[in-house]
Amino acid sequence: MGEVFSNMATLKTGLRSWSRNVRLTADEIASLREIASRTMQRTIPDEHRDRLLKAGYIREIMPAHGGIAALALTGRGLRRLATGK
Repeated sequence: MGEVFSNMATLKTGLRSWSRNVRLTADEIASLREIASRTMQRTIPDEHRDRLLKAGYIREIMPAHGGIAALALTGRGLRRLATGK
């Protein structure tokens, strides 16, 4: 039982540190800004959406359907935009 909790703690720490140190391209930052201005999004590339979701900068409000996904910034995404990097 202790091993399970130890593994979970390692997983959480690993995800947290990865998402804190994510380097985004200028295009990915532009996608983040695009989501901030319009939640119904069809113009950002799937690769950007996947990386931003994994990093914890955005979340899906509704699952993608027909190529359209409702996305929103998370608190982490808002902070990332505020830093401008």
